Amino acid sequence: MPEPPLSPPPSLWQLFYNFAWVGLCGFGGVLPWARQMMVDRRRWVTEAAFNELLTTGQFFPGPNIANVGIIYGRRLHGLPGAALAVFGLYLFPSLITVLAGFAYAKWWSHTVVQQVFGAVMPIATGLMLGTTLRLLKAMPRTVANYSAFVLTFVLMAVWVLPLWIVLLVCIPCSLALSYIPGKKAPS
Repeated sequence: MPEPPLSPPPSLWQLFYNFAWVGLCGFGGVLPWARQMMVDRRRWVTEAAFNELLTTGQFFPGPNIANVGIIYGRRLHGLPGAALAVFGLYLFPSLITVLAGFAYAKWWSHTVVQQVFGAVMPIATGLMLGTTLRLLKAMPRTVANYSAFVLTFVLMAVWVLPLWIVLLVCIPCSLALSYIPGKKAPS
């Protein structure tokens, strides 16, 4: 089934507004919200294009989704687009974090407050896992891609190596794997 056509590129205001909305809704992490906004709701990019933006954003220092906003905003509207996407993304979380800091200092000793924060953890984990599964679904199904994914997972989750070491190992391995004739992985 073919994907529906993409929407027209967003204006500067739409870029700011939608990234601000992602920042406001993105409790526990904005990756699931940004992906849903850019791919599903607004149809600004395809699933594959979002994966490419995210992959590029992960390569650079800083938060991945901020990097996605910078790359996408700059691609469409130059420096103003990059700045407005990031400003929108951080506007509400910054305000909320400052206010939460005051509240934390005043009310953290209350058991109910601690229970609420404990209840949010599995929800944030579920959001991240759901997004990971959607990213995997859109990844081309080749032995090379699955091998690079498993290697990265083992280095990060099992051996708990720092990100810079994982990148230092995985990028050359992924490049080498990409030169293996493109066998399709079993579905």
